[in-house]
Amino acid sequence: MGLLPRRRDHPVLGGPGQGLLLAASVLVSCFQPAPAQTSGTIVLTPPSPAVGGTVSLALQDPPQDFVSCSWYRSASTDQSTRILEYFPQTPVQNNGSAHTGRETAGPGCSLHIAGLRLSDTGNYTVSIQSPTGSVTSTAVLRVFETLPQPTVTPNQTLALEKENFTLTCNPSPGADTLLWLHNSTSLTPADQLVLSPDNRTLTVLNVTRGDAGTYQCEVKNPVSTNKNGPDAASIEPPGSVTLPLGSPLTLRCVTDCVPAPSYRWALNGTDTGESGSSLTRNPTSWAQQGTYECRAHNSVTNLTAQATVDVWLTGPAPTDASPSSSGLSAGAIAGIVIGSLAGVSLLGGLIYFLLCRNGGGPKQCVPDGRPAAPPHNQDVGDNRPTKGDQDIQYSTLAFAAKDQKLPPGPQPQPQPQLNSGTIYSEVKKN
Repeated sequence: MGLLPRRRDHPVLGGPGQGLLLAASVLVSCFQPAPAQTSGTIVLTPPSPAVGGTVSLALQDPPQDFVSCSWYRSASTDQSTRILEYFPQTPVQNNGSAHTGRETAGPGCSLHIAGLRLSDTGNYTVSIQSPTGSVTSTAVLRVFETLPQPTVTPNQTLALEKENFTLTCNPSPGADTLLWLHNSTSLTPADQLVLSPDNRTLTVLNVTRGDAGTYQCEVKNPVSTNKNGPDAASIEPPGSVTLPLGSPLTLRCVTDCVPAPSYRWALNGTDTGESGSSLTRNPTSWAQQGTYECRAHNSVTNLTAQATVDVWLTGPAPTDASPSSSGLSAGAIAGIVIGSLAGVSLLGGLIYFLLCRNGGGPKQCVPDGRPAAPPHNQDVGDNRPTKGDQDIQYSTLAFAAKDQKLPPGPQPQPQPQLNSGTIYSEVKKN
């Protein structure tokens, strides 16, 4: 008889083997593919923002099809630290509990913060959702302050030779770098110079006369540099100033210095005698325009900062009655003209009187004082002057020394002979 094939026993439904198969099926169904989650890099613009400025935080290469994003003021996506949630399709911005009123969302789900404060320094996290997955990234924002001027203690030191002296710089906490300078030259550690690990303390060993001079502490961070000074001076208002003649002028010298500096003012290179931080004038002459200079001097460091501003005056030239004035007023010119005319008139009248005093009146006056001959009009005719013409007319009279016939009757005494000539006689019409 042939051998029968071996019968395989299948597990009975409900037996132990069936339970294992069901459990495996359930576990497989729980591990379905989940959306991919990646991280990215956040870029800050500018990279070193300053107090009072603006900064933008943006994910580098964000998903183009993202449907929403959220920003958090922490290193996690804790809802209590959410600044805002942004939906680009609408667009709608929903502010969270960490929103201060200075944050807005922008293109690519960037975060813009205005009016930066030192308290804005910290961690920022963005979470972007898209149909293909989500992206989460965290960055650290540091807000930098504009460094104030540091102080150095003691501010003045008298040291004996062969002894040691120590200086300490007191900078703002926002300083990243601290340097020491001697007579404006940077100092480095040497056998005679000892610096503390944070550079705040400088010790000079075995002092010599060559160590005398001005020591300065200079502090830096990414947005500013400052040192005990005085700092560079400036004048307010800045630039060129133009104002009408006679208007008040006020200039203010501004500098940052510890201790407070002394001030001097100069105009066109000449000291004005003013020694305050402000200069007030009421310019009434052109000599008060030009370049004003402020000089701020630090008595400890023996340094001086300077600033200048140009002041120009407008308007009519002022009246100057001093002897040095090169011009005359309109009244003076009118007086001179009137006086000159009056003098000419008087002189003419005097000459006329002298010429006519022996002639019996203007009708008989001739240039040499003799009585005039009877009037004889040249070109006698009917061309008598009409009414309204001048009362005084002039005619040409000719005299001949020879062959002159006298009219009958008594004759006047003979007169000296005259050469032929032409004179003018005054004739009045009837």
